[in-house]
Amino acid sequence: MKKKGIKRTSVPLLFEVNYPEHGQVGFVVRLNRRGKRVYSIFNYSQYGSKAACRKAAGQYARKLDQQFPRLSRQELAMIRGKKNSGVRRVVNRSGGREYAFWEASWSPKPNQVKRVKFSVKKYGNEKAKKLAVSARNQGVKTMR
Repeated sequence: MKKKGIKRTSVPLLFEVNYPEHGQVGFVVRLNRRGKRVYSIFNYSQYGSKAACRKAAGQYARKLDQQFPRLSRQELAMIRGKKNSGVRRVVNRSGGREYAFWEASWSPKPNQVKRVKFSVKKYGNEKAKKLAVSARNQGVKTMR
């Protein structure tokens, strides 16, 4: 690696790194999954050759990948956060009027988004929100 920086490799979690001023020349294994964070550096100087260094780093990366597998689409959808709750209140303006509703969204298949809207005028704010949350939970259960 001639340029400074970090470069992906074909092995998940394994990156080639070149920051000689920080003593990082070799490979780095980075993981941030299921509440576990790992940042391990494998410098060329620790091993006899570049190939030996890559082999050791690759074995460690594969071990971590098996130990902490990626979250499924359904598990990712269930993680709650301010921006990822899947339910939001929306106000549309049309013809000088405002229409408020609660919208639930989820992804039943990759690259597909399903949305359901519940009118605040028809159901009231609280009931519309409860219906949207319920629809979202039902939708997430059907995800593949």
